[in-house]
Amino acid sequence: MKETTILNSRPCKKCYGEGTRFWKGCTDNGGQVYPDENKVCIYCNGAGHFPPLDIPSICEEIKGRKGLRSARPKSARAYYVWRLARFNGGADVTMPVCAMFDNGGDPFIKELDLVADAVAKNVFGTDLAAAYRWGNALGHNLTVPDNMPAAAYSCGPVADADKPPEEQKELV
Repeated sequence: MKETTILNSRPCKKCYGEGTRFWKGCTDNGGQVYPDENKVCIYCNGAGHFPPLDIPSICEEIKGRKGLRSARPKSARAYYVWRLARFNGGADVTMPVCAMFDNGGDPFIKELDLVADAVAKNVFGTDLAAAYRWGNALGHNLTVPDNMPAAAYSCGPVADADKPPEEQKELV
């Protein structure tokens, strides 16, 4: 494992702090041989670790004029918090798969989830809209409280007008 002098950093969950990942070789149907190789970890970009969270800068990056910004934030962590807050708050209840994939190796994901929940409660008044929507879709027969946004109901909208263009494909 790589030595790190960065205080409070954590090792990448995908490469376990090595900075590289092993890819088993194979031969395709056409006879092309692909040898075993170590590749730079795409999750930590070869660093082997993730720096500690800077929650104030994440919150600053997702802030908009009327709550959350309308465009996708640039950093992966800010994007995760922004997207999960929109999901949990009911602004966009389509599954946040891209945000989860982009942060797959981040060992601070549980803390980012807590930040996203707090942002959703603050901006949208709830962090349970998607839970009601998807819980009922999965057959749990939940009673949605009256104070929930329309997206919490199975017949409600799945996203607001602020869904970024790069995520519009989820609506098709």
